[in-house]
Amino acid sequence: MIVWGSGGGSGDLGQVEERQCLTCEKVRPYKLLLQYRYAHVYWLRWVTSRKYFVACDVCLRGNEVEESVVKPHLTTDPIPFMTRFGWAFLVGGIALIFLLASLGA
Repeated sequence: MIVWGSGGGSGDLGQVEERQCLTCEKVRPYKLLLQYRYAHVYWLRWVTSRKYFVACDVCLRGNEVEESVVKPHLTTDPIPFMTRFGWAFLVGGIALIFLLASLGA
């Protein structure tokens, strides 16, 4: 039996500015938010999409921001390590099986 599927997550990357919110009709802090999707086989995951948003801290209304604009300002990747690189353990395991099989033959 193979267990596979997909999921998602989000992250608050901090306040970026204060500006007038058209929904709240007040000056509010705006935060940079990340929403991501991932696929998985068992517990080995890989990220399939990332979307960055600048949104009002109160009503969460805002706009999508291009990844190319946000990436240079990030000091670390906010997505957990195993979600980003879990696929490498799957590939490494398969490579190890082939290596052991070729050495034993």
